[in-house]
Amino acid sequence: MKPVSILVGALAAVATAAPTVPTTKEIETRASFDLGLLNNLNRFNNVNLNYLLNINSLNLQLLAQLGNVNNFNVLGFQGLFQSNVFDLNALLQLQQLEMVLQLAQLGLFNGFDLSTLAFNQLNLGLINNIGGFDFNTLIDNSIVPQITSIAQQTGVSPQPAPGSVVTAQQESAQDGSASLPN
Repeated sequence: MKPVSILVGALAAVATAAPTVPTTKEIETRASFDLGLLNNLNRFNNVNLNYLLNINSLNLQLLAQLGNVNNFNVLGFQGLFQSNVFDLNALLQLQQLEMVLQLAQLGLFNGFDLSTLAFNQLNLGLINNIGGFDFNTLIDNSIVPQITSIAQQTGVSPQPAPGSVVTAQQESAQDGSASLPN
């Protein structure tokens, strides 16, 4: 085979696998969803999950943005918001939610249609029926009031501390590298 045909074949495979950026018309016609099924993205029904929500400062409003703009199936997390169970399955689903929100905060999903993401396909909690293990049995009753008080606090969207975000110009000035011509 000629090197040119190998290169063209490789580029064709990459071009067909790359996701496309949706047009503004596609974004406008996306289906809406009922935030009431997700407790209006304010909190979970489980006190222990709310504790983890507040400790980790998750920005649940970003989930609504992913659903509206990127067509992400936010109702896939409905069980997490509605259930009052604190088991391994709930923790795994909370971890998936946290991972998606962190990647969204980095801007990784900007302009991509996320309707094909399916987190329900991988359920590690089914291994030897360990997913139903109730973590409430491990929580000492003496710390339940502390957990409850933290869980009842209003979640705050994480904002970077002033001065913690460094621009590319500031970084190059700190490194002492040559600056770009103006």
